Amino acid sequence: MSVIQSFRFLFRLKLLAAGLTLGIAGMGFPGESHGLAAWFGPWDYVLKHDDEGRPQAAFARLRGENGSLLWLTCQRFASEPDQPSVPFATVAVAQRQFLGRSDPNGRSTVYWFDDNGPEVGRWIYRDRHGQMPDPSQVRAFVDNLAGAQSLTVELSNYRFETRKHEFRLDPKDTSSVAERFKKDCAGILRENDQ
Repeated sequence: MSVIQSFRFLFRLKLLAAGLTLGIAGMGFPGESHGLAAWFGPWDYVLKHDDEGRPQAAFARLRGENGSLLWLTCQRFASEPDQPSVPFATVAVAQRQFLGRSDPNGRSTVYWFDDNGPEVGRWIYRDRHGQMPDPSQVRAFVDNLAGAQSLTVELSNYRFETRKHEFRLDPKDTSSVAERFKKDCAGILRENDQ
């Protein structure tokens, strides 16, 4: 089975997992698209528009310790040019260690903000990243992120060995990113409804 066929199969099984993989790789935009980049302290932020100037995707990225990356993604994506686009939002942590692939139900993943108690979510794993696919958990995550000074995520590999990834946050910069992301994501999701 070719990579494209494998991807199409995964897309049908779990659009959210496949969409973030495309977003991280920068390949999720058929045809021409235009982007606007901004920086909020250590955060990289990109808002992409389609040919008609409508918001198509928002990406926020923060570097963590040991080469890890925290990604916030909100995107409209179509698997084929003649198919309607499907919106989704997700949070992901990409890192160097091979994690393997989870089944479509994901793996339990523990994360916490500051010294607050741990939260557990079902994250989808693809090779070197794990992502939170549940929209309500993504909204809650972004809300909690806005006021935090640190984030810790424990990703587990295919042998269920955990590895801790830490991100230091400046509350002012992070709050600005969270507000911008929520605003842009609302526009992207509204565009899909029209």
